Amino acid sequence: MLKNQRLLGFALVFLSSLGFSMAPTFSKRSYESGANTVGVLIVRFTVASVLMLLIRQFSSGQRVWPQPRLMFELFLLGAIGYSGAAFFYFTAIENMSSGVSIVIWYIYPVFVVLIGWAVFKTKPKRQTIFSLVSAMIGVAITVNQPGNATTKGVILILLSSLTYTFYTLSGSRAFKKTDLYTGVTFVMAGAAAAFWLYWLLAPSSTPVLFPQHMAGWLWIGALATFSTVLSTSSLFAGLKILGPNTTSVVNTVEPVLNIAAGILFLNEVFSLQQGVGAVFVVGALVYLGVHETRSQPSAVLQ
Repeated sequence: MLKNQRLLGFALVFLSSLGFSMAPTFSKRSYESGANTVGVLIVRFTVASVLMLLIRQFSSGQRVWPQPRLMFELFLLGAIGYSGAAFFYFTAIENMSSGVSIVIWYIYPVFVVLIGWAVFKTKPKRQTIFSLVSAMIGVAITVNQPGNATTKGVILILLSSLTYTFYTLSGSRAFKKTDLYTGVTFVMAGAAAAFWLYWLLAPSSTPVLFPQHMAGWLWIGALATFSTVLSTSSLFAGLKILGPNTTSVVNTVEPVLNIAAGILFLNEVFSLQQGVGAVFVVGALVYLGVHETRSQPSAVLQ
């Protein structure tokens, strides 16, 4: 029975990684239908927040609403941190390979460790430093090949990674005070509200564009359901079975799946040099996951 439960846990976390890895494919397809980043993300987070609320209400277990102050804190995490990370990332992949983007984006553990060291005085272990150096080498190899990425795209991906770092560090404390589904519901709602506010206040020079064809709306629907709600729910369910350390290791399959999806569905070309860079990054993530205790993976959203 225990073995079957473990297999179920692996399957759930793999399903989560698969869903998250398909997000660039779904978003790029919706761009082809006339939408832009903000238009896609408005629909994504609005649909996701409603679905997460329904899941929270009808899933098993007693759940109480958090105190108003915590509600506001979680809402702000979504409105500032999560929405910012999503905006920078999905803007970058409008004109950039999703495979290259995800390899660069996974530099965020470096930011987490460095900021944790500087702010919380959490000195990293020797194994952690080794894995982070490997990750940085991998990113350098990936972006150093001419034509792989634009300067603007790399900057946007790094901004996304840095914003996600602050979201993770802040969210790790807020998520301790409530259950995961309640926390995620407020984060999604905050992200949706941020993009709705942008739409209302955006100047005419930067319009918000939605899909011009039904296919585009269906792609965003897939992004909201499969790559957001289902992936998040599967991650949490798998986390309960496997625990944080094993979950973090299994999650390292995500950049590999992302690269494969780009090649299969977007006709992206991933060179040998990029592959070498990806090996450095993914290897670093596996090594980091094995040696580091990640006590708060609940804040991990993409």
